Amino acid sequence: MSKKILIIGSGIAGISSSLKLKSFGLESTIVDKGNFIGGRVGTRDIKSKDNSDYFFHGAQFFTAKSYSFQKIVQNGINEGYIKEYGKFSPPRYRGLKSMRDFLINLSNKLNIIQNVKVTHLKPHNEKISVLEDRSSIWQTYDAVISTLPAPQNLVLLKKFLTLKKTLKTASYDSCIALMFSFDKKPNNIPFFFDYYNQQSILSWMAAGSNLCFWTAHTKGDFSNKNINKDKILLKDQIFQEIEKAIYQLEPNIKINFHSLHIWKYAKVKKVCSGPQIDPKFPIAIAGDFMVGANVESAFSSGEKAAELIRERLG
Repeated sequence: MSKKILIIGSGIAGISSSLKLKSFGLESTIVDKGNFIGGRVGTRDIKSKDNSDYFFHGAQFFTAKSYSFQKIVQNGINEGYIKEYGKFSPPRYRGLKSMRDFLINLSNKLNIIQNVKVTHLKPHNEKISVLEDRSSIWQTYDAVISTLPAPQNLVLLKKFLTLKKTLKTASYDSCIALMFSFDKKPNNIPFFFDYYNQQSILSWMAAGSNLCFWTAHTKGDFSNKNINKDKILLKDQIFQEIEKAIYQLEPNIKINFHSLHIWKYAKVKKVCSGPQIDPKFPIAIAGDFMVGANVESAFSSGEKAAELIRERLG
C-alpha cells in the first residue's frame, strides 16, 4: 500500500529526503513557499540578449566528504552540471552554470510544488494533518518531514513538544549579501577573497558565473546587529569595504551595485541536540541545524530524516 508523505522545503535537505525515500520505494511531495528550489543555495540570474549570468548569493560551494554525497557529486560531474571550484583541499564544488542547475538536475524526477506555504501541522490519530495557505481544508499525511530553518520550524511544529524542545537548542547568525558587478572583466582580481581571520565586516567575496558578477557576505556579528538597519546605509557601508579591496588591485575598474539580500537564518552557530523524529508521530525534521553549517550537512540530515520515517512507517 502506498504512503502519502509530505516534505516541507525545497532546499537541499528536502530534496535529499525525497531522493532517499524514493530509493526505498516511497514517493513524496515537496512543497515550498518560495518561487524557486534551493533555499539558501541561492542563485540570482541576470538575463542578457545572448545568455544569462549568475550571482551566487547564497552558499558559494559545497564539499563532499561522505560516500553518499560523493556519489551525488561524481554523478553531477559526469553529467556536466557540477564542476570543481578552484584548487582547494579538500576539493570544493559548484553547480554548472549555477548552483540552481545542480539542484534542478538532482531533483528532476521528484514531485515539487512551489508557492505553497504550510501554515499548520497537528497530530491526527497516527498520522499528521496539514493546512496550507491555498486551502481551508486539512489534508492528512502518513508522514511529514519539515526542513525549514529551526526558528521557523519551531513555530510550525508547536504541537510536537519533543521536536520543539530539539529545535530550541539551535542558533543562527544572520548574513547580509551584497551583489555587485564590474563594467569589464578584471585582470588582477582573484575569484575569491577570504576575510575570516581579518579585521573586516566582510566574511568573504566571491565571483559568480564569471569574474564580472560578485557576491559579498558580511560576518555574523555585523549582520546580527545591522539586519534592521536602513538598506541604503547598509549598502554604502558594505560597498566601502568592497571598494577598498578591489581598488587596491585594479584601481581603474568600475564597480556597479546590483542588490542587497538579507538572510535572517544564514549560518548555523549551534546545532540542535535532541531527537530528529517525534517519539510517537511520523514527523521528522531535517536541515543543517541538525548536523553542521554547510550544504553536505543539510543533505546528510535529509537522508537521515528519510531513514527515520521509513523505519517509523515500517
